[in-house]
Amino acid sequence: MHNNEKIDKEPLTAIFLCGTLKNVNEFSHTKTMCEFLAKHLEKHNCKSEIVDLVEYNIKPGLKIDEGEGDEWPGIIKKVMAADLVIFATPIWWGTYSSLIQRIIERMDELNDQLLETGHSKLSNKVGGIVISGAEDGVEHVIGQICNFMSWNGITIPPTCSLSYLGDYPDNKEKLLKQFEESKSIKNMAEVMSHNMVYIARLLRKNPIPEVGKGTMQCVYYHYTTARWAWGDLNSHGLLHTLLKRTRIPIPPHAHIY
Repeated sequence: MHNNEKIDKEPLTAIFLCGTLKNVNEFSHTKTMCEFLAKHLEKHNCKSEIVDLVEYNIKPGLKIDEGEGDEWPGIIKKVMAADLVIFATPIWWGTYSSLIQRIIERMDELNDQLLETGHSKLSNKVGGIVISGAEDGVEHVIGQICNFMSWNGITIPPTCSLSYLGDYPDNKEKLLKQFEESKSIKNMAEVMSHNMVYIARLLRKNPIPEVGKGTMQCVYYHYTTARWAWGDLNSHGLLHTLLKRTRIPIPPHAHIY
């Protein structure tokens, strides 16, 4: 059997950090999109768990554990155990939800550890984004979340987001049917799932090396030479980061976004 065939069959796990502000019993566009993407991931032998952040007592703060009653430590343990980490959010007033902002703040301690030790507990994980809304602002939100992920060691694959802005039906079943019948949404979910699991399996076989205290090796764009180059995260002007070790190219796909 070819090595790539062995890699393709390895089971993976994904965690969705769902930032909907809707109660768990209410119809949520964002959670429905998570469920839609989870079905596509399942086709690649990737099991998903959707965490409804609104249902937990996540205290404000910058530490992993903010004391008695704080339920974030239990969630972050699941994040550490997953291969794929997907931030899911509606767009409210041009940006992501307050719950997504809170968990980003709660992960700040991980960034401190990275700067002190050169090791990120989020390294060798693959990141993704799900966005719902009725107004523009998708690229802005993707940029913000990708910036957070890349500077904390999460690898960002091509086509790392699934988004929908437009009219929504009045229940989950109709919305799932609408997504299935939309060629663009369905293709976006297929490409995103394909790329995320492919990179996750490459990273499992080829983990990113640690390069020393306060640094992480990355790919960056050098303005002077107009070329991509290797360097340290803290010593270069960084335009876009794609952490990697392997030189195996990403295979072409039928759909390009």
